[in-house]
Amino acid sequence: MSRVAWRLQRTETAVVAGILALLAVLLIPTGIQMANAYHSDGLNACRALNIGPSCAARIGEFQSRFQALTVLANWFTLVPGLIGVLLAAPFILDLEHGTYRLAWTQGITRRRWLAGKLGILVLTAVVASGALALLMAWWRSPQADLNGRLDTGVYDTAGIVVVGYAVFALGLALALGALWRRSAASLTVAFVGYFAMRIFVDYWLRNRLVSPLQGSWRGLRQPQFLYHAQIMSESGGSGKGGFKSGGPLGGHAQMAVPGNASHTLFHAVYQPASHFWPLQLSETALFTGIAALLIAFAAWWTHERIA
Repeated sequence: MSRVAWRLQRTETAVVAGILALLAVLLIPTGIQMANAYHSDGLNACRALNIGPSCAARIGEFQSRFQALTVLANWFTLVPGLIGVLLAAPFILDLEHGTYRLAWTQGITRRRWLAGKLGILVLTAVVASGALALLMAWWRSPQADLNGRLDTGVYDTAGIVVVGYAVFALGLALALGALWRRSAASLTVAFVGYFAMRIFVDYWLRNRLVSPLQGSWRGLRQPQFLYHAQIMSESGGSGKGGFKSGGPLGGHAQMAVPGNASHTLFHAVYQPASHFWPLQLSETALFTGIAALLIAFAAWWTHERIA
């Protein structure tokens, strides 16, 4: 059964492998170029919270040089969803075309057929997304050194959450496919659902998974606890001299206040750099937990409701 399931899956697996190979062709040469520029520009010495003008100029030049690549790489956060829905296609096509009946009449029980099909799908999704996460973590390492791992691009593409994203997209596609038995509709809606879930988590839920911290200080020189932190909101001064800002994960931000603010009291709500792994583990558990429920539902519905 495992050999048959693998043979039926190999086309989609080859497509996923092709996507990873294309990304590697793009990322490996540019990653080497970016790493060389990082070291030749001496940016390793600029890893500090309150940097001088020389370091600021070199970092600005480095970021401008690779800005187009960084913007492009930010879209790679959609790749785990693409991996998930592509791998779900053979299972849904089996249900749509009724070819599963052939296996069931050849002495293969429904339970064994489901275990073989779904087990291979989950394993392939984990391996493919894990390879993507390792590749992206290596490619983004200079950016992580400068901006921290809570920067949105680094966080979304270079941690274990990538595996959770892929498995979630797979589970959503399988559940919809078991219900509808229409491959085109199921895969399309699953990918849209994956995208919507990512937006919801990125912009609202993520910072509620792990409680942020708060801190206050005087003067424009930021304290060490904000090094590589993600500032959710910040405020300083009062009246016309005050300000407040915030947003999704995105590294630390330098603050500016008009006038003399050397004695102004500032306050920030932030996720410290040390919260990277608690956030990653919480978010991965969320996505994989939902995925497990969706895959279990797909298996139950197929076993009990499909003749």
